[in-house]
Amino acid sequence: MYEIRFSGSKVKKKYKKLLKNLSVDVKKKLREILENNPYPLQSGGEVLNRVEKKGPYYCYPITGGDRIIYDIYENPKKTLMIVMAGNHDEELRFLKKVTK
Repeated sequence: MYEIRFSGSKVKKKYKKLLKNLSVDVKKKLREILENNPYPLQSGGEVLNRVEKKGPYYCYPITGGDRIIYDIYENPKKTLMIVMAGNHDEELRFLKKVTK
């Protein structure tokens, strides 16, 4: 089980704002994926969860244009660090800035 952490207070605030607009089922599914299996999976060509690898980070599109970008640390403790929470445009700006 991965511990969910945030890279800063602004990211945590945006993440909580995104969660506020989601249904209970979507929140439950999001937490389950992030805590239990945050890596992209494929089986027989079908994507089981929508996690994508984007540069050095992983991206989980929630609903519509909202996304969460995170990094995974295995040692010394299983940690998932959320580095960006926002819409599609914010994702593109973030990835462009980080991958330079």
